[in-house]
Amino acid sequence: MRGSLTRIGVIVAILASGIAACGGGQNSKPLNELQRAHAGSLDVVMLSEADTLRQGKDIVVLEFRNAAAKPVDVGAVKVNATMTMPGMAPMFGDGAVTPTATKGRYDVATDLDMAGTWRFSVTWDGPAGKGTVSMPATAR
Repeated sequence: MRGSLTRIGVIVAILASGIAACGGGQNSKPLNELQRAHAGSLDVVMLSEADTLRQGKDIVVLEFRNAAAKPVDVGAVKVNATMTMPGMAPMFGDGAVTPTATKGRYDVATDLDMAGTWRFSVTWDGPAGKGTVSMPATAR
């Protein structure tokens, strides 16, 4: 019985150190600022592990910050992506938003069919009031 408990303790220690080394399951890679927009007293910052959006499926992070650069919970967030081209109907990309465990930070799952400049419309409604910003970002 004692040997079993020792083995379980060793396994737990190994798993705990592995989780800690991986950032506790959180994204441990540094995020690059892709775009920033200002609305009222808030900055809306688009961040990514890459230095640009990726065509197709990708994940970007939106952070909402106050004037002191502190994260702000803005409640419900919606993101729409459009790409306009002369003489053609606009293209629409997906932007499914999921709040993260970090206040003021939201993951956005994008699906952009084409490389080029997309315009992201971000709206929110919650503790920080209602707001909207528009920002361009390039997908490659």
